[in-house]
Amino acid sequence: MKILQLLTFLFILMFPALQSVTAQENPIRKDSLKIATDKPLPLQSDSATADEMRITIPTIHSVIGKDGLQYNRFNDFSVNPYRMPRTGTSGVQFHGTGSDNINSKSRTAIATYSPVPRMSLYSAATLGLVETPYFGKGNYYILNAGANYLLTPNLNAGLSAMYNSNFGTMPFWNISADLQYLAGRNLMLEGSLGYMQTGANMFNLNQSAVLVDLHARYRLSDDWFLNAYGGFPVSQNTNRPAAPMMPMMNNTHYGGTVEYWFRPTVGAEAGLIWVRDMFSGKMRPQPKLELKFRPGR
Repeated sequence: MKILQLLTFLFILMFPALQSVTAQENPIRKDSLKIATDKPLPLQSDSATADEMRITIPTIHSVIGKDGLQYNRFNDFSVNPYRMPRTGTSGVQFHGTGSDNINSKSRTAIATYSPVPRMSLYSAATLGLVETPYFGKGNYYILNAGANYLLTPNLNAGLSAMYNSNFGTMPFWNISADLQYLAGRNLMLEGSLGYMQTGANMFNLNQSAVLVDLHARYRLSDDWFLNAYGGFPVSQNTNRPAAPMMPMMNNTHYGGTVEYWFRPTVGAEAGLIWVRDMFSGKMRPQPKLELKFRPGR
């Protein structure tokens, strides 16, 4: 499989306009407040401020649903690379996460690097194992690469690419453009527009889709949050109209969760997400229960 060719893309470096702040002197008396001109003002400390702008690594993991093997798009892994204000570049940072369920498990390793202030590059690799009564054991891997740039203290833009081996039967890849926006002190909005394409496979099936994913996070207090998820295909193409679209190409989902941080660095998220069943085509609720971790402040 030509994995390297699928993951190759151009990183576009964006140069924001720097806003300079000048203080006007008072000829009668000195100003009681002076603002430094070489760095932006940090936002107030809050669980939904600029230091929560994060890299979201798109993944489509295989999970065991009520009717068999399904895909979970809304359980993406994220890291927090930005701390405002930035005074210099940082080195490579490594992150890792794992997921263990009754019939499946996965491990993800992530490397991030900031070549210049406000920019972060990342790459990630996931190894997974799924065991079902019908198909036995199956292994898959996911490769990710991307770049993120903090345009303003409350707006983050990124480009990402992903390749999923899909157990070696129906591999697929995805490229997407992502935005994260802090609409206010208590509200964060995220959106992604991506193009997904199947790779070479034994079935000679060629399918593609343009997908939209949305996420809103609202802060009720310092410890409690509400999340809303949604996604749908904008367009779909296939070389075999009689064959149904693959579930990852028709990933309509919506739902909500409650998020609670019982420690400054450890929290949990629980709720229901309705996803389209790959066998019946109907929307079915799927529980979302996840432990969440973030770096200490």
